[in-house]
Amino acid sequence: MALIAGAPARADISASAEAGVGYSDNITRVATDETSETIGTVGLDLLWQERTRRLRGDAVVDLSYFEYMDNTYDSEVVGTANGTLAFGIVPETLNWVVQDSFGQAQSDPFAASTPATREDLNYFSTGPDLTMRFGSTGFGRLFGRWSSTNYQDSPLDAERTTAGLAIGRRPNPRTELSLNAVTESVDFADAFNTDYDRDSVFVGWGLDGSRTTIDANVGYTWLQRDGSDKQGSALINIFVTRELTAASTLRLTLGQQLGDAGDSLRAQLTGNVVGGGAGQITATSDPFKSQLVSLEWTYLRGRTSFLLGGSHTKDSYESATQFDSKRSSFTAGVSRRMASTLTLDLRATLDNEKFVNADQENDELRFAATLNWRAWSRLGMRFMLERYDRNTRDGNNEFTENRAFVTLAYYWGAQDASAAGGGFR
Repeated sequence: MALIAGAPARADISASAEAGVGYSDNITRVATDETSETIGTVGLDLLWQERTRRLRGDAVVDLSYFEYMDNTYDSEVVGTANGTLAFGIVPETLNWVVQDSFGQAQSDPFAASTPATREDLNYFSTGPDLTMRFGSTGFGRLFGRWSSTNYQDSPLDAERTTAGLAIGRRPNPRTELSLNAVTESVDFADAFNTDYDRDSVFVGWGLDGSRTTIDANVGYTWLQRDGSDKQGSALINIFVTRELTAASTLRLTLGQQLGDAGDSLRAQLTGNVVGGGAGQITATSDPFKSQLVSLEWTYLRGRTSFLLGGSHTKDSYESATQFDSKRSSFTAGVSRRMASTLTLDLRATLDNEKFVNADQENDELRFAATLNWRAWSRLGMRFMLERYDRNTRDGNNEFTENRAFVTLAYYWGAQDASAAGGGFR
């Protein structure tokens, strides 16, 4: 939701590209007979934002190419990328929007994540936005989208058409209230999968205050699969950001909606929980109801930053109930700029996932330590150590893995803490 129209033109970019080599002592992630692997890697981190009268663009990219030099697996691209471009055909009235989201899905959610169990997932959409103004504060919006969801291997590719209407008012440049209606039709390429329609009605409220930002949608969603009865669920998407002090920020997310894997991917990459919450994405055509609550606190002052966060997600599938799950995730991190050219990042994440109908429960602990040495203004080196430790209730799919990487990095764009490897994004 854009609350401030006519913002001054600007372009911001912060990026780094790196290349190097890594080592894993258990690339297949098994409990016994571990296989070691040497990994060649090339990566790109990018944060881009541009605002002009006719163009509004955003992109966040965190991608790595892995070449498994001992040939345990074929090469792969891992990570995420999300970009949006809005072209002003008639500025502030008629825009054409293009959005693409890229990530990975897990073909077997009960197994440990490896190149053999994950595949690429891409969600592309495009279409027009038309905004009409009524008086000094009223407005109406019409939008349409054609979208395509594509999987690397699974026969789950789908096309969807979406249309929406919003009527509301903006009493001041920082507040917006609207009534919204959205209808969507999802058609799968493989006849084995079941097409479905989804309709939503909700009230939207946006507030961009001096210290508090709120983006809330509350309403109801109906979903009907071909040959099945219509299902309904409350729609709740609430995002609250509060600057507690000049150094610390608190972020709260509450969400519930009926959606699918494509929605889940875009939800994670945009911070919008519609259709799914944080965590592993399961490759399936089956719609599901996702419920999410998360809370994150960040602190940044001087040379030190901290991160503490926790989330809980519950996914309930329409037909594939063996995938019904509850997931809790906890994250803690600290970043310290030890010298003008040297930054140390430490982060630990604990995930607990329980498949309620499959009698399986997993705990996975990840610890990462990264030393960033900014040797020159544009060049630096990164040294990273990672450890993964997974335990399961039945003893299957357990593993420990240690990884180490050394890469040479090239930086360009804004010379801030994130580009230099310090702080948390």
